[in-house]
Amino acid sequence: MKKELSLLIPNKKEVFLYLRYCLFFGFFILKSCDKNRIYNEFDSDVEDNRWISNKAKVFSFSMATDEVVNLKLHLGHIYDFQFDSIPLQIVITYPDGHTEVIPLDVRIKNESGQDIADCSGDICDLYYTFKNKVSLKKGEYSISITNTFSGAFLPNILGIGIQVEK
Repeated sequence: MKKELSLLIPNKKEVFLYLRYCLFFGFFILKSCDKNRIYNEFDSDVEDNRWISNKAKVFSFSMATDEVVNLKLHLGHIYDFQFDSIPLQIVITYPDGHTEVIPLDVRIKNESGQDIADCSGDICDLYYTFKNKVSLKKGEYSISITNTFSGAFLPNILGIGIQVEK
């Protein structure tokens, strides 16, 4: 009877190997689904869900080759945001040193007052393409995002991010 039970209960080494294979294949599958994404970074360092006005979030990335890409803003916020839109300023610094300033008024709610973002419970993720099919040359880039809200801080912000996709 004891021998039969030992055949049914895997030992620690078998469990470890099984988990290792699952993690490897899970990572491989997730990575292969993201082959068009060149850069993806999300900064959740927002103390007490308050993004201080005029405090820039800076993202730096490299382009290995010349590519035509879409540049997307990723804004994480609390469900039922109290404002319809958020005033932002995005500054792109190109490899040759020149900068491009893009003022934005990012809509958070539609005409009916409903969140535009994908929400799960109280957490919402809004993706906004601010440059579509732009040609980026090989080199180092920096994107700075600043909220230009008139108050001391923008409340209920969970994080800010950038995605660069082919």
